[in-house]
Amino acid sequence: MQKRAQKTKSKILQAAQKEFSDKGFHGARVDTIAEKAGVNKQRIYAYFKNKENLFIEVLEGCFQLIAKEEQVFTNLLEKDIHHLENRILRYYMSFHKKHPHFWRLIAWENLDKRKHSNTIRGIREQSFKHLKDLYQKGQKQGIHKKNVSFETFIFVLSAVSFFYYSNQKTMSQTLNVNLFDTKVQDKLVQEILLLLHLQSSETG
Repeated sequence: MQKRAQKTKSKILQAAQKEFSDKGFHGARVDTIAEKAGVNKQRIYAYFKNKENLFIEVLEGCFQLIAKEEQVFTNLLEKDIHHLENRILRYYMSFHKKHPHFWRLIAWENLDKRKHSNTIRGIREQSFKHLKDLYQKGQKQGIHKKNVSFETFIFVLSAVSFFYYSNQKTMSQTLNVNLFDTKVQDKLVQEILLLLHLQSSETG
């Protein structure tokens, strides 16, 4: 019985993830989620009580996913410090490509005035702690700028990957380049990394 309940809950969360990432919290409908999950609407309320709790669980699930996948960063060693921004940026680009619902949910959450995001505090703390340790070692070695915090460093790399996928269509038109082309994407990433490297060396 418990196994069946867990399977039903998983189907609901999967359907809710799609609905919320497509339409946001306000645009999503519990009726639609129930239909896509193949369950009675009352079953959703039995598990989650209301739509807001369901959205929060979907949002938390997405951040638990990236936190889990970010565990790959714990394999990075001191010898990887010289290529730290390369490894991180390429990972985030790959993550957003593989999980488009993630950046969509982030976009909707930031557009909303509610405070669902309070629930995600600390979820990614473990992977960020390891990266911060490496980054600070890089600062001591003169690889990374001493007056640029780890928080700014990770913010820029996160922002680049998020903006790339959330603005692919409009920026392809604005820049007159095909940002859906993997060769164009690879060139852009290489040049961004070059820009970050030059910025570091020229102003260091």
